Amino acid sequence: MNTNMIADAIYGFLKTKHERVYRNTSTSSPTFPYVVYRIESVMDNTPSEDFYVHVDIYEDTNKSVRVMEDLADSIDNELNDLVMNTDGFNAHFMREGRQFVDGNELISEQGVFLRYNTRIYFK
Repeated sequence: MNTNMIADAIYGFLKTKHERVYRNTSTSSPTFPYVVYRIESVMDNTPSEDFYVHVDIYEDTNKSVRVMEDLADSIDNELNDLVMNTDGFNAHFMREGRQFVDGNELISEQGVFLRYNTRIYFK
């Protein structure tokens, strides 16, 4: 398993969708909107390994949700059911959930949270 290799490939994909992409956590005062992604190893199913890939899109609570939702759509329309082939692995991304959380729960921001069950075969 090489989690950094997977994270780098996902980062490369997300950077084609938006310029502000962070792994695991954002900077202390990010410019909205922005994207945070994280990877969790779920299960070793030799010869494959299952991961959860979380992609969270955030926007200021004082702004319309339209830009944030458009960004989430742009990411999800390509990432859902994508088969990513790299020199080190093949991965199949399957959306497991999409959730909108408003500013009442997040205080200073609102978000769209995408979660993908991802099966990866390392080469």
